[in-house]
Amino acid sequence: MRNVPDVTLSAWQPPSYSVDANGKVVGAVPGKPNNWGRWGEDDQRGTANLLTAECAQAGAALVRRGAVFSLGLPIGHGAPNIGTRSEPLHLVRRATADQVVGDTDHLGIESSDDLVVLPLQASTQLDGHGHFAHDHTFYNGYWSGLMTAGQGARRLGIHHQAGGIVGRGILLDVARHTDLDPFNGAINAAMLDEVAAAHGVEIRPGDIVLVRTGWLGTWLSEPDTRRRRRQAGLTLDTIDWLAAHDVAMIAADNKTVEAVPGPEDQPILSWHIGALRDLGLLVGELFDLDALSEDCAADGVYEFLFSTAPLPIVNAVGSPLNPLVVK
Repeated sequence: MRNVPDVTLSAWQPPSYSVDANGKVVGAVPGKPNNWGRWGEDDQRGTANLLTAECAQAGAALVRRGAVFSLGLPIGHGAPNIGTRSEPLHLVRRATADQVVGDTDHLGIESSDDLVVLPLQASTQLDGHGHFAHDHTFYNGYWSGLMTAGQGARRLGIHHQAGGIVGRGILLDVARHTDLDPFNGAINAAMLDEVAAAHGVEIRPGDIVLVRTGWLGTWLSEPDTRRRRRQAGLTLDTIDWLAAHDVAMIAADNKTVEAVPGPEDQPILSWHIGALRDLGLLVGELFDLDALSEDCAADGVYEFLFSTAPLPIVNAVGSPLNPLVVK
C-alpha cells in the first residue's frame, strides 16, 4: 500500500475549570449584553420566555385580510442546496404504483410511505442554543461538553422550543429601502432604526424581527452569483440593539443572519456568540422573504402575525421550519 501520512497533531492540556452537578462551568463569565440567569439558573429557552400569551394576542390582532405567506424553502427533489450542509436524501419505502404494476404485499393495500435523511440546518431553520459555544460555555453558563455525539445536547436541546414561536412579526426590508449589496453589504443598528422608521413600525419587547437582505432572492434568481461566498447581514453592534429592544427572535434571508465576512474588526461568526451564547436569542436562517416583501410594499403594512415551531427532536441543536405569516 502507498504511504499515508499521519494526521498532524497539536498539544493539548485538560481544562483548568470545573463543572458543577447542574452542568454549569463554575465561574463562567458571559459577554455583554447577556440574559444569563434572567429567567432562572436552569433556564434553557432563552428569549422564548419573552413570547407571552399577550404577545400571541397582539400578533393575532394584526390579522386583517387572512393572507398567508410561507417563509420556508422547498426541501428535496429539484430544490437547490443553498446552505453548507449535505443534500437531503428522500426515500420512498412503498408506493401506490407498486399495486398498479403488481408488486404488492399480501394485504393488497394501495398506500405510500417515505422517509427523509436531512441535516437539520440545511434549509429554512432555527438555531438551537447548543449550536454555538465560546470559552467552553453555552447560553446560561452550560458547559459545551454537554453536547456529545452519543446523546446530543444534554441541555439546551431544540425540543425546549417546541411549544411554538407565535407573536407580532416585523419585516425590516433593508434590501428594498437601501442600496444594500446582497453579497458585500453590512447592516448595523442605525440602519435597522432607519428602516423601522421608514416602515412606520416600533420594535416592542417580544417581537419577531425579520430582516431582508436580498441575498436569498439574488442567489436563487441569478445562478452565476452562487459561486460567491460572501453575504450581507447584521454587524456585531446589532447585538446591543436586539438586547435593548428585548427582541424574542431575529431571522433573515441569508445563511447566517450576520454578515460573512463582517467588517474587518469583527471576528468571523462573532455575532452568533453574542446572539446564541450570551443572549439566548432565537435565530432563524434562510427565510424566504421576497413574497412577503412585495405584499408589505404594496399595502404599507410591515407588522403581522408570525407563527412557527421547530420539530421536537430531543437534544437536537437545530430544526427545519416552515414559518407562516398572516396579514
